[in-house]
Amino acid sequence: MPLPPLSPAEFRTIVQRCTGVPAEELRLDDPQLTLDEVGVDSLGLLNILTEVENRYDIRLDAEGLTRLPEILALINEKLAPSTRTDNSVVIDAPLELVWDLTNDVANWPNLFSEYAAAEILHQTGDTVRFRLTMHPEPDGTVWSWVSERVMDRAAGSVRAHRVETGPFAFMNIHWTYRQTDAGIELRWVQEFHMRPDAPADDETMAGHINRNSKVQLALIKDRVEAAARAGAAVTR
Repeated sequence: MPLPPLSPAEFRTIVQRCTGVPAEELRLDDPQLTLDEVGVDSLGLLNILTEVENRYDIRLDAEGLTRLPEILALINEKLAPSTRTDNSVVIDAPLELVWDLTNDVANWPNLFSEYAAAEILHQTGDTVRFRLTMHPEPDGTVWSWVSERVMDRAAGSVRAHRVETGPFAFMNIHWTYRQTDAGIELRWVQEFHMRPDAPADDETMAGHINRNSKVQLALIKDRVEAAARAGAAVTR
């Protein structure tokens, strides 16, 4: 039977018990909250992971993770089986152009129709952390969150995850780029699990993601192919 996600409040209690850090300093709604910032050393992290592993009979590999919200997302990924969506489109354009345009996160509001803004928060090499803000819904609600993506040009692969998970227990996205006879196949595989208090369950969210992915991928195809034609026209 799937285990329920570990709530921020429960995780805060575990961290406080294992490290002695005051609860008021454990601002888990802050995606930038690092272990160093709250004074959690390697021994404290080991104590946290050990308690969670023993409590839930899971194994955790937090190597490279330095932020408490990321560690909570890792725990919840292990606790619950993910729901998976898989969508793709073939773009008639050179791989280099497809890669460059779709990985220019700052320009995403001009590539996707759903984003009002994309703000780069930090970039080191092929890893970029950014905030996405959507256009307001009819009732005025504006959704915004922080994500991070790691690009591997040689492998034609990008792995991304939500740092601010919002209604998700976790959300991971894998982009792949594959050369075909008809062009470049851009494929999105998303794996996620919703929190118990989320406004939608996994099945409902999967339906929404599948519908929206088809719309966005078709739009990206049109805009990248238009850019390819414009470039070809200039070089002739």
